[in-house]
Amino acid sequence: MLIFAKDICIRDHAHSLEKEDPELMQYMVYQRKLFPYTIVRAGLDLAYKEIDDMLDYIDAGNKPPPGSQRQNYPADVPGWFKERFPWTAAFTSMADMHNLMVNMIKCMDSFRTHEDCVVWHWMVAYDAVHNVVNVYNGLLKESPENASDLKLSKDIAVDFEDFINNYWPNLHFMLLSKPDYPHTRLIAENGKIEDAIQQRTPPGDSPILALEGIANSFDIDESVLSLLRHDTIESQNLAPATNANGAKIFDRLYEIIPNGSPFAGIAVVDAEYSMNLKIASLPDIVEN
Repeated sequence: MLIFAKDICIRDHAHSLEKEDPELMQYMVYQRKLFPYTIVRAGLDLAYKEIDDMLDYIDAGNKPPPGSQRQNYPADVPGWFKERFPWTAAFTSMADMHNLMVNMIKCMDSFRTHEDCVVWHWMVAYDAVHNVVNVYNGLLKESPENASDLKLSKDIAVDFEDFINNYWPNLHFMLLSKPDYPHTRLIAENGKIEDAIQQRTPPGDSPILALEGIANSFDIDESVLSLLRHDTIESQNLAPATNANGAKIFDRLYEIIPNGSPFAGIAVVDAEYSMNLKIASLPDIVEN
């Protein structure tokens, strides 16, 4: 199983303070209506099918391959790739994205092991989840009976930005780029890193060199540097690495925050939800 910021197999978490706060309760009711594992898995499955179709199309000389069930193929496949998977297309090829997804889907099928993602996986999953959420939310509005084929939630629209805020540990693949959603808490970390880069970058020098110099201070691993340099993806980054601690990796989320914090006395996971509630578009989230 891929390791996200929270366990994507748990969808019934009750916040310790929600009974005291109606707005927080609404937010947690919404969270419990989501199927996090399915959102990620459906996104990867849809993306894999699309990329698989395009690679077969290219192999057939830009003609629909025999037996293809796809109705339409784009006239400009590279342009389609950039529009459909903007972050992934900026840093890697369709073939590499396909290989990444093969490994990610294998991990999603394994419930006995837990695998750590690197920046390449977070980037691919971001684009894949964005696309499937748009498809699902559109079906809920226009053709609710067909939305059940995806079933990403209990018949409620999925707020993409809020989902990323809760389940992505960082957005390092967006460093030195303009994000397409606010992602306020995660982008704030990027802002601190970019400020440090600016302070260390002489006129005319590459900001990537400055980032390499501060990487350890901000817990930025080599995969981030490799991606931002537009290096060819290395084989060891294709498959997420197994984490020997297994399910215990989420134990830290249930540790009680000590005194001295605004969230003292509650679990880390509850503090995470409380912070994300402050930046969530709650009326849009709970209207269904």
